[in-house]
Amino acid sequence: MEKSTIEQIVRERRTIRTLTNQTISLETIHDLLESASYAPYHSKDEPWEVIIVREQQERQVFVKEIMNSYDRLDTWARYEQEHLEKAKKRTEDYFLDVPVTLIVTAPIGESEKSNLEAIGAVSAFIQNVQLVAWAQKIGVTWRTIPVIFDEVFKQNSGVAAERQIIGLLDISFIDENITLPKSRRKPVTQWTKGLNEKVAEMSKENKE
Repeated sequence: MEKSTIEQIVRERRTIRTLTNQTISLETIHDLLESASYAPYHSKDEPWEVIIVREQQERQVFVKEIMNSYDRLDTWARYEQEHLEKAKKRTEDYFLDVPVTLIVTAPIGESEKSNLEAIGAVSAFIQNVQLVAWAQKIGVTWRTIPVIFDEVFKQNSGVAAERQIIGLLDISFIDENITLPKSRRKPVTQWTKGLNEKVAEMSKENKE
């Protein structure tokens, strides 16, 4: 991947679910997070907090909590009994193989406004992580799997009661031999409109 402009990085970034076993240093993770922390926020203090799951012992505890949460939430109900054990093994193996996971949290706002602002800021922070990582040939998968809404999982993962999980970020160096997925976006004209359309509608109603 050649050195890119900001616009190119935004357009080229993809979610990478193929893992490599290449080690990602704690220093690299800290560098990514420091750059990401320049996201905008509305509050007095930066709203994001991150729990890093990287060491083998941490990973084993973390994956055990995910599997326990899946059982608690009956996530496996959609699987046929004959495929259940394979699905559980596949899920457990995947999460055990992820080099680094970040548990990214935001404060639970006291009002609807403050909560929206916190979630918005932390989402911008996560996007920054994805973009800065992409520029360094590191892939990020932003997961909002059911466990992030499980209070028991949250507590056992070290997340404070007054905070909410916005996502789990699986991080791995990109295997340069894989074919990157293509991204499709609707034309901008399909999801934008001018306020003049509403003004014209209101004007017509007033005349009637």
